Amino acid sequence: MIRMHGEYRRHLRSGIRVPVVLKYANHIIKTISLDISAGGLRLKRPERVYIRPGEVIDVNFPDNADMKVAATVAYTGKSHIGLQFYRRRFSEYELNELYGAAPTWQRLTARSKRALWKSSRRFAVFLANTYLRSLVHALARPQFLFAVYGNKQQVGSYFTPGMAKRMPSNVVLGFIRNADMRGLMVASQFLEHELQEDPEKVRLYLDRLQRDYPNVQRIALVGRLPNFVMKAGMEITEPLVEGSLGTRYMIWDVARQMRERPQYSQQTSIVVLGGAGRIGNAVCQDLTGLYDKVIGFDPRYEEDREIATDQGTVLQTSSPPHLQDEKLYISLTHHGDAVLELQQHITPGALIADDTHPCISLTARERLQEKQIAVEKVVLSHEEFLMWPRMPAWNNRDIPGCLVEALVLLRQPGIGKSDFAAFCQEAEFLGFAGRLVSPRNE
Repeated sequence: MIRMHGEYRRHLRSGIRVPVVLKYANHIIKTISLDISAGGLRLKRPERVYIRPGEVIDVNFPDNADMKVAATVAYTGKSHIGLQFYRRRFSEYELNELYGAAPTWQRLTARSKRALWKSSRRFAVFLANTYLRSLVHALARPQFLFAVYGNKQQVGSYFTPGMAKRMPSNVVLGFIRNADMRGLMVASQFLEHELQEDPEKVRLYLDRLQRDYPNVQRIALVGRLPNFVMKAGMEITEPLVEGSLGTRYMIWDVARQMRERPQYSQQTSIVVLGGAGRIGNAVCQDLTGLYDKVIGFDPRYEEDREIATDQGTVLQTSSPPHLQDEKLYISLTHHGDAVLELQQHITPGALIADDTHPCISLTARERLQEKQIAVEKVVLSHEEFLMWPRMPAWNNRDIPGCLVEALVLLRQPGIGKSDFAAFCQEAEFLGFAGRLVSPRNE
């Protein structure tokens, strides 16, 4: 139900076992599938077969003679091998063909498992927010909250309309731990579009949240929630945390790592797509500490404007020709797929670090890949961070950037927005690190 959750799986895949033939290093290896999805598959590892991650192999399906695909080995376990398709994904028709090749009992088992998982999650959420809510609060003893929201489809993954009527307006969805700090992820029953359109519902959401949790020290606001709060005429003061410092630190750390890659080591400029936004404008200023020139691209700019900072230059522009020959991009647009409007202006070999919500879709990434434009997802991690249950499409040790500011302020309450460098130093000291990872295919 969470705005930060990313994409959900779209295809049944659990337990489907069909014959698979691998061709690798002049060997033909017969095995069976364990899971199949649009972007990859998991295989039973044959005895005495060792294939290192990163190797590219050919995959054939004997029951579907025309179905062949190249795949990269993503991981190798003791009993299984995980493959990610190489510049390819299965269509809905192909998945249905493979699914139909499995025995009837396997198809029934797959459907049953998915239905059971969905029902179990809904039942757990219902119990945690009705009969066990007091116990959850007593055991968690939260020091901070992660305030989130979702759309109708996301809400349906967690509870039915009938369940919603019996639960409180703010629903506990997860437990969070960072070192010795504990928190809860709490979502409003108001949908995203309701919060966007009705300031009164925003005020009601946060008023109830602070009334339900009077002792929490920080409440981190997810995604666009700070914008909704400001639109409602409310001030973001303690315990509310806007979250922009954490997001800015994550992007700053990732932008630093992008230039450390050998193929981009000579780059002295970077583009911020969505540079006129609340976060984007600040990010442009931040990155002048890393790059001589930062191009803040945004359709909202009516004319080109060059701003000199103490460390570099920011060019604010809405003119696509300024993107020519640029290789590094940070995407902060209102919607990930908005980047497709600019694809003809982006140079082959470019890298886009995606921090949009919703993020750049699989279909859009494939179109960009055809032009040799790579997309990687921006995440923030910490060795002692844990979220349970994890957010769909997220590793349970990956942290949304907007939550990090609250976690740092719990340790160092005195760090303010006026000293971004000090915040970065403290976040790095506490073990938070930005990373670029391959986006999930589903």
